[in-house]
Amino acid sequence: MTKQWIWIIAATLSLCGLGWAQDTLPGAGGDTGKAVLYRDTWGIAHIYAPTVESGVYAMGWAQAEDRPEELLKNIMRALGESSAFDGAAGIQADMVVQLYDLYGTVKRKADELRPELWGYMRAYVKGVNDFYAAHPEDVPEWWKGRQVDEYMATAFGRLFLYSWSIDDAFGDLQAGGIKPGYDAPQRGSNQWSVSPARSAVGAPMLYIDPHLSWWGSSRFWAFRIHAGALQGSGVTLPGFPYIGLGHNANIAWAMTTGGPDTADIYELTLKKDDPEKYLYDGEYRAFEKREASIPVKGADALKIPLYISHLGPVVAMRNGKAYAAAMAYTDQVRVFEAWDKLNFAKDFHGAVEAMETQQVFPQNVMVADTSGNIYYQRTGRVPKRPSGYDWSKPVDGSTSKTAWQGFHPSSDFVQILNPPQGYMQNCNISPDVMMVDSPLTPDKYPAYIFNTSPKALNQRGARALQLLSKDSAVTIEKALEYAVDTHTYGADRWVAALKKADENSGQIYRSHPGYAEGLKDLLAWDGEVRPDSTGALKYYYWRKQIEDMYSQEDRRGPESMMDGGYLDAIGKPLPPMDLSGEILDAVASAFDSAMDALQRDYGRLNVPYGEKFRVGRDEKSWPVGGGDDSLTTLRNMSYGQERPDHTRWGQGGQTSTQLCVMTKPVQSWMYLPVGESDRPGSPHYRDLAEKAFSPGKLQPTWWTPESLKGHIETRTVLDGAPR
Repeated sequence: MTKQWIWIIAATLSLCGLGWAQDTLPGAGGDTGKAVLYRDTWGIAHIYAPTVESGVYAMGWAQAEDRPEELLKNIMRALGESSAFDGAAGIQADMVVQLYDLYGTVKRKADELRPELWGYMRAYVKGVNDFYAAHPEDVPEWWKGRQVDEYMATAFGRLFLYSWSIDDAFGDLQAGGIKPGYDAPQRGSNQWSVSPARSAVGAPMLYIDPHLSWWGSSRFWAFRIHAGALQGSGVTLPGFPYIGLGHNANIAWAMTTGGPDTADIYELTLKKDDPEKYLYDGEYRAFEKREASIPVKGADALKIPLYISHLGPVVAMRNGKAYAAAMAYTDQVRVFEAWDKLNFAKDFHGAVEAMETQQVFPQNVMVADTSGNIYYQRTGRVPKRPSGYDWSKPVDGSTSKTAWQGFHPSSDFVQILNPPQGYMQNCNISPDVMMVDSPLTPDKYPAYIFNTSPKALNQRGARALQLLSKDSAVTIEKALEYAVDTHTYGADRWVAALKKADENSGQIYRSHPGYAEGLKDLLAWDGEVRPDSTGALKYYYWRKQIEDMYSQEDRRGPESMMDGGYLDAIGKPLPPMDLSGEILDAVASAFDSAMDALQRDYGRLNVPYGEKFRVGRDEKSWPVGGGDDSLTTLRNMSYGQERPDHTRWGQGGQTSTQLCVMTKPVQSWMYLPVGESDRPGSPHYRDLAEKAFSPGKLQPTWWTPESLKGHIETRTVLDGAPR
């Protein structure tokens, strides 16, 4: 009997449990007052419970059931012990975690968190531990029989959310000419909102679209919950006991990378005859010294000395100098207070209160509510810095003159409520190009609060502006199309340059096999990166060939002329394409070489994009549209290295795309890129990849009990949940 048949039989038995009939609404009838975990036909968890505590208990159980190993890995990452399963590859990340002592700080400062929230945390970890106790076969050996505690889960929240700020500090170090030896992950996201005036249904809409790795600590888990006052739908991470991104009954919230500067590097002068001391205001201070012990898979534990100054931990030493990373969240442990306010908010004011806690990491936060509001804040915990210093590079730390002077209240940040344009977007772009004629200009804020180049616009932001500014009545159908839009903004200028290049020097290549045929196809391309598009793949091969021919510096001039900062999206003129004969020759030559490469790889030219670009898991994959780099689309995808069969499989980009329509009740749609479960025997191991992500179709969340009825696949009563 196959694992799938075993699963189907178990599911049938579960639905036939005593005290509940399939024609009853979930959470009603015999299930009233119980903590019940229903799973829909995508395997997504729907939790119905009488109290918040019983609901988060079920959340912990369900996360462990779907992601049994990844949940414990996330906890180990927060302890600075990922090398126990990753081996030497995890040492770098473990050192950073232990520098900031994420777990120890939580235990020392636990009394700063409200007792009510600790109650939720304890209920959550009880659900996690109860699952593992009932399923010891799911506990990996490297976990060594421990119990998850509330401090571990809080430490994981700190690790994931505050890593943005830690990475900013390392960026300052690198700007000072010192390589940090730490690889920051690639991050990006999309978000947009429309007001009731521009919505065909008369209610705001919010698009939530984080772009992170599909694997590891950023692998999102989807769920719906109805547990006392906690009512919502969205995604979170295994190890995190709240809706991270999504909606409750009243508001929806999105976040994109980009925000104020929340970290600095201080350069310290070491004492010549005693490098364990540093100069500060004319006197030498001793570093606090700790030893990190990092368990390494297949090797002895690694012992590393750590040095901590009053300004922050030392992350580098060079030529008699030490470099301390001051991170605004170093001593902060109330991370869940911000998410508690978001999860229970009644309208956008609740989101404002969440950001007033100064626990939200540096982000662009966008909110829509059922009262008809859309709101944006570029938020974070931001130090007040003395003027006269370049805070983007290491700053002299030997004097109190450079010390932080407290923290800015959130009222100082870039923000707007109900913009008159009736829409806004932030796809990792500057606030002054969030909408046409944006009032959010850099002259109104300190540079480290605005913290981006003026009018910094990318292809995703330009495309979002193009769509939203021209649509005065966005329908749900159109919004769902925008969520998976595959148009490459600005590609028409590149194709026009190729046409001009052909007119200039194409006669050299027209007799070559593939050149004329390929050119005809590309000139007819509509700019859409669909799986069935042969023009899109030719464009990819051509742009890749240009990148291979020239260094990044050499490409910068022609690229700036053709892309022009995409400012035409806000009505600004683009520079003329004044391309020299030499550049035109190179453009035509690159296309000729690209068609040769395409022919070599596939033995033909008419190859659809989705034959090369795939979404899948293990040995199975399916065609997918959307891209990044030279083929950037709103439906953002990043792909792994080319495989021996010339395919490239998705590994990041859209991780948990959601559309929230703020009617009463809220309507929402979403998908994950692969599947909800990490169990290879489950039908939900990669079903979303095949049936939702590959065709680019967000699925209804069935958040309300009425919509879920008829889509229930399994039902589990959790008797161990607190009442």
